Amino acid sequence: MGGKNKQRTKGNVRPSNSGRAAEVLAREGGVIPGFVGFDTTVSSELSYVPAVHGAEDIDNLVDADFRLVLRKLSKRDVVTRLKAVQDFGSMCQERDAEEVKGVLPYWPRIYCKISVDHDRRIREATQQAFEQLVLKVRRSLAPFLKSLMGHWILSQCDTYTPAASAACQAFQAAFSPAKQPEALSFCKEEILNVLQDILLKETADTLSDPQSVTQEERESKYVRMLTSSLLGVKRLLSLLLLNDRLALEQKLPDLVHATKFWKYSKHNTPQVRGAFFEMVCALCEFTPGLVQAEAARLCPAVLLSIDDTDPVVLPPVWEAVLHIVSTIPDCWTHVNAKKGFLPKLWPLLREGGKGMAKALHPNLMPLLSKLPQQVTDPQLDFFTMFFTALIQGLSSERAVSSPSESAVIVTAVVECLRYCILQHTEEEGDQQKIRTMLITQQLLPLLENALSNPSLQNGPLFLLVTEMLISWEKRAGLHSEGGVNDKKDVFQRLLVDFWEDLSRMLVGYVDNEEADPRALEGIAIVFLKLINPLLVPQVMRYPERVNRKHVQRKKSVKMCFSKSEDIEKSGVEGAGGEELVQPVSELVMEKAFGSLQTQHFEDVVCQLAQLCLVHVNEKNSERHLVFLSLLLRSFHTPRIFTVNSVQSDEMITKNPAMEFLLEQVLVWLTEKERTDTQHLVEMVFSSLYCCSRQETTRILNHITTMGLQWEIILQIIQRACTDPDTLKSCGDWLKGSVLGEQLLALTEELCRVGSSRGVSASSAGSHSWTLISLVLSQHHNNVSLIGEVYLEKILERLHATLSETKSLSDAGNMEPLVSFICDVASTFFSSVQDCLLLVSAEELLLTVFQLTAQDQTHTRLSDSLLDKLKKVCIAGVSSLVQHCEYEVKEGGFLHNAAVWLLFSAFLSNKMSRMPLLALFWLSFDFTFKASARSPAPLCCCILKSVCVFLSLFPVSQSKLSTLQVLCPTMTTEDRETLVTLATAGLVNWQEDGSKYVSGCLQVLLCCLQAGTHVEVEVVQAILATVMEWRNSKEDWFLFSSDLSNAAAEQLNLTIEMMRFLSWLVTRCPAVLGGNQWDFLLCSMLAWLETAAENVSSLWNPWVQLFVCENAALIVRLSQFFSSPPPDVLEKLPSELTAEWTDFFVQGIYSLLLPLPVAITGESPDDPVFPLAVLESLGGALTYVPVQQLSQNSLPPRFIADQKTNLPQPLQTLLNTFCPLLLFKARPLQIAVYHMLEKVMPQLPECDGEGDSSKSDDDRDEPCLSPPASLMVILSTCEELCENILAGVQVGEFAVVQPLSVEYSCILAYLLAWKLLLTFFKSSPSHLRAHYAQYLKRSCSLNKLLLHLFKLMPENPVYPGQGPETRDTKTFFTESLSLPQSSPLWELPHLACSVYYSTVQDLPAMVRLWWNGQEKRVSAAAEKFTIKYVSPVLSAQEISSVHTSTQMFDSMTVKARSAAREVIATYSVDDIFIELVIQLPQNYPLGSITVESGRRVGVAVQQWRNWMLQLSTYLTHQNGSIMEGLALWKNNVDKRFEGIEDCMICFSVIHGSNYSLPKKACRTCKKKFHSACLYKWFTSSNKSTCPLCRETFF
Repeated sequence: MGGKNKQRTKGNVRPSNSGRAAEVLAREGGVIPGFVGFDTTVSSELSYVPAVHGAEDIDNLVDADFRLVLRKLSKRDVVTRLKAVQDFGSMCQERDAEEVKGVLPYWPRIYCKISVDHDRRIREATQQAFEQLVLKVRRSLAPFLKSLMGHWILSQCDTYTPAASAACQAFQAAFSPAKQPEALSFCKEEILNVLQDILLKETADTLSDPQSVTQEERESKYVRMLTSSLLGVKRLLSLLLLNDRLALEQKLPDLVHATKFWKYSKHNTPQVRGAFFEMVCALCEFTPGLVQAEAARLCPAVLLSIDDTDPVVLPPVWEAVLHIVSTIPDCWTHVNAKKGFLPKLWPLLREGGKGMAKALHPNLMPLLSKLPQQVTDPQLDFFTMFFTALIQGLSSERAVSSPSESAVIVTAVVECLRYCILQHTEEEGDQQKIRTMLITQQLLPLLENALSNPSLQNGPLFLLVTEMLISWEKRAGLHSEGGVNDKKDVFQRLLVDFWEDLSRMLVGYVDNEEADPRALEGIAIVFLKLINPLLVPQVMRYPERVNRKHVQRKKSVKMCFSKSEDIEKSGVEGAGGEELVQPVSELVMEKAFGSLQTQHFEDVVCQLAQLCLVHVNEKNSERHLVFLSLLLRSFHTPRIFTVNSVQSDEMITKNPAMEFLLEQVLVWLTEKERTDTQHLVEMVFSSLYCCSRQETTRILNHITTMGLQWEIILQIIQRACTDPDTLKSCGDWLKGSVLGEQLLALTEELCRVGSSRGVSASSAGSHSWTLISLVLSQHHNNVSLIGEVYLEKILERLHATLSETKSLSDAGNMEPLVSFICDVASTFFSSVQDCLLLVSAEELLLTVFQLTAQDQTHTRLSDSLLDKLKKVCIAGVSSLVQHCEYEVKEGGFLHNAAVWLLFSAFLSNKMSRMPLLALFWLSFDFTFKASARSPAPLCCCILKSVCVFLSLFPVSQSKLSTLQVLCPTMTTEDRETLVTLATAGLVNWQEDGSKYVSGCLQVLLCCLQAGTHVEVEVVQAILATVMEWRNSKEDWFLFSSDLSNAAAEQLNLTIEMMRFLSWLVTRCPAVLGGNQWDFLLCSMLAWLETAAENVSSLWNPWVQLFVCENAALIVRLSQFFSSPPPDVLEKLPSELTAEWTDFFVQGIYSLLLPLPVAITGESPDDPVFPLAVLESLGGALTYVPVQQLSQNSLPPRFIADQKTNLPQPLQTLLNTFCPLLLFKARPLQIAVYHMLEKVMPQLPECDGEGDSSKSDDDRDEPCLSPPASLMVILSTCEELCENILAGVQVGEFAVVQPLSVEYSCILAYLLAWKLLLTFFKSSPSHLRAHYAQYLKRSCSLNKLLLHLFKLMPENPVYPGQGPETRDTKTFFTESLSLPQSSPLWELPHLACSVYYSTVQDLPAMVRLWWNGQEKRVSAAAEKFTIKYVSPVLSAQEISSVHTSTQMFDSMTVKARSAAREVIATYSVDDIFIELVIQLPQNYPLGSITVESGRRVGVAVQQWRNWMLQLSTYLTHQNGSIMEGLALWKNNVDKRFEGIEDCMICFSVIHGSNYSLPKKACRTCKKKFHSACLYKWFTSSNKSTCPLCRETFF
């Protein structure tokens, strides 16, 4: 048979000697014995080519490569079989159709074997290969359909979803939707035979070889095959046409008559039971005749299984129950409902569905409607038991802890109760008893429970009861739109009984001296939510808008009320829209209240209110008084006040609300010992709702003059200001003389007491000052709260008090009074617009200013009070400046301040150190510009003197350059002199042209940038001068000008102004007031618009400088507003930040974003290409907010056939700027990177939303592409880098010339990967696995890593250091900032940064790449990583454990930095687990090891499983250690909850898609993750269950 040492020829076409011997035997004897390697009928092994007559000829028809692949399919090794299936698919795709057709005669047996392989990967690969075969042979497959279709349908129902999906995809590729029923009709008998054989004949031992497959694997495969077969019958019935279904119905009795079939309803595995009941649903839907014939066995199997609460089984069981009771009218003759069905139903309801209420309870009302009388007799007992058990479910542990479960149960209770009442509306005694029982024993106790149960209060209970009461009222004829109803009396009596019982229950709570305050509050909520829907939240006002998603109806069985009930519901939804928008004050006077058209509830409210009044008056019960306030707040009508007031014949004609207020509420308010009066104030306004405006004014005036505490008056005013309607009704009182005189007297008293030397101002109480501050600062529609006459008088009194303080030499003794006045004035100036139009307000501001400016040694005011006075002065001046209509006049604040300031400065040296000159310049500037007349005479004299002094400035254009050069080396005194001269030249600008002014500004800026100290007054004077130019020399600013025609000196002056404004923002922002900020920001934006209009002129160097300085100003402003200094922030105008954010930012970046695109239209190799402009614009664009990027106004740009889930602005942004990453201009590349980096974290959200409707198991190895625009650039750069680095070996350092074309390409490639890694890191865990799969398939990451090891230096030490030590800084320890200027080592540092991010965010993929590399490459990568990367990354992982804020229930995590260890300790009940996670030296290339620590109460096998699963998580997850631990803990928690592990990964939760084990083997009943089964099948090259080794269907 050949020598041992003879070389074997791979793929040898000629048969071996045994093959030739078999052929001879066949020719001679005609019978082929069952030799090994040949097909026989009894052989359990797969033969690659059957030995038949003429085998030599048949062999010649099969390609040699195909034959080799088919031979590998019979191997036992899983990996070999998997590789063979994958190769077979590839060959089918690549070879000619004729070659592939040669395999068809042998394919059916092969397919039927490997399509049910134990290994899920092999099953999936089989379907993928089958698809390629189908696409190649097309119609030639027809002769073999009958032998294939049975297992094809079985595979479409595979419990491993990727395999099932692949089978369905192959089926769709073979047949169009119209042809699929025909194909199934052609093979229906063969399909059914295959499914029946599995269900009735096969066992775990017959489906798998007991000698080679373990018992566990055999059972697993058997269970999987059973599940797939049951689901296959369902799929077959659903896809067949009606005629074919009828024909198949003749064959199905063989299946459903079998006893074994019915045993599946009690199978040990939930998947089998669930599939059985799904098949039963299909039988009921498609073959009702067959179901009727098998009713005797079908009804008990379904109706007696309702206590199966497994999450997999319960939904199909209850769907089957509804099908049975609908399809089989006599189903209860086969089941003893009272002994079998109901005893199982009651415990299920009592336990709230055992956590499955969302799937169970929506089916109860449809079930109730189908129960016959024989089941419900005696009905009273039945419904009592039903609702008692149903309501008891609200107390179950799951319902208490889950609001959604509780809401579903409540909905079921009310809907069933409503249905039962509608079904029992007869006058006879039994039905009356049922109605009474439902109201008194079920509904009212439920409402009583809600009084103290916040969960029920916040749920849908009150809404549902309200809808039910409206329904009863309509049927009782209380709604005019209701139709004729012969049961009117029944529903009227029903309503009376309900309200009487409810009243009795509530009275029992209220009529108790020790009533529970929480119960009383609950009663108020009942009235708020149940009785008076006008005052409840939006969801209660509009019942038709309520989201009822938690009530999930079954599609197959529909349940509805009678026709009249539907009409009634539509009537409820259509009515009430107009009434609900009316004011409450109008509605309360109507006879009908809200939606409930009945007077009974008003009786209840009146009775409760009267009880409260008795308890308050007789027993002085505070809790009843609070309850009465809540009651009146939600329900106030004249009748209630009539009941509560003491009636006499003389009072009958009077307003009862007014009488109640005068006789009761005011008495309570005057009680001295009462501390909490807020609820009494609410009661006052509840009473005022029923009073006219005149009555309201009289009552409030009376309250004002009663001498009550000022705190009560403050509460009343605050309550009056809460809403416009109340404020309007109280307007006469607020502006009246009674309140005004009282407030004026209060102010006099406060000032008098405060100015007394021996009495502290605080003794008057802070409430009084708060009241004064409120009435001064509170304005509505720019109208003062109180009368303006009294407003001025109060301000005059405060001004007089401060004036007295100013004149005293020991004002410090009055500090408390001054402090209170400061608070009032500050609030007044800050809150009231145009407040300084009042003369008294101006006088008050002037007094504050003078008190601030006086010498502290004279006033003896503390520093804190002086700061407070300064803030008041700033607030007043800001309010004055922002008022555009203000006219400066003699006697006004600015005039008087300037006169007083100058007078004080000339006559006194004590004020020389105060910053008064700035205020003078401010006042003088406003005086000069705001007044059409000449300035005041004193100001004119000062101006002339200053101008004479400034004319001495001996500066000429010839001396400017010299001054600019010498400025940095001058002494401080010389620079200060120079500043003085330059300032003089600027202020005296009228006598010189723009050229001279520009020179002065240049000299000034040189001094300022050299750090010369300048007084604030001088800076303000210069800024005022520049602002003056805006009015008189607007052409100097070049707004909206054609810059191509502008002279160089004009551009130079504008540039110097930009530089001065930039210096102001950076060094002196505190001097800028409201007008100055407006001037600065508007000028900046106007210059930017000019730059955007002159892109074609950017090749002019002066224009480039213009744009660069404008961009620099934008950068300074962005830096300032992003983090303003705290001391400056307090002084900024109140609306400045909001204006910058809402207006200027949008304007800036709507102009900036299109500029780089417009500039890059020209070649960057042009000698005058505006590269400096791109650098400046890039610096400005790095500050663009994310919102401006995500909501940009760029012109839409889309690419044909581009698949995207992104919104239009984001997609346009990517399509516009991603190509600029490759533009040969480094500043632009960096700027584009910084912009796109900001939006990357937002992009995964779009994929997450688009993919949320699909489950993890819907597709084959879920794969999702990152943003297409980025991937296109990445692909382009990848090809360029491959060409550039082709001659460099891994481990060698490729030196790239800075700023060359190659440099730009590599920089773009690395920046694109930085963006992609940022995108990946921002993705949620479930999407991260999908993106990683895409990178794995595209091999992009593999190429990146090879390129990185050519771009990273062999010794990545940070430059500029001494000899290398342990603490030497490297490119991995130092962060990369990517500045606009190009550093020498930028590219190597960037490459190291990308590699570090890759191993940090994609450790599993890097590990996979490393394991697949040749020895030389893997050794070089490992050596480099161990030396430079692993220590940093390991330390960071350990540090992240130390600093993590993530908390785990029942688990603690500690880290040991020195040993690179993380210790996780898990303890629950009596179980204690400790696992030690050890990071390898070459982390993350090497796998993380999990070592055993202490354990208590855990079996050895389970302990090993948990160690293995944690090791798996940490090895194969693209995440951190903490993420892996969180997943492992969740897995262990699920294990303790009773969910079994997947027996492949020994984990409950899958490591990548976080799914639970759902795919069960039909043989061994064990469940597996779909992804684990896929990997098992593809790696083991088997289609058998991993445990029982039976074929996994």
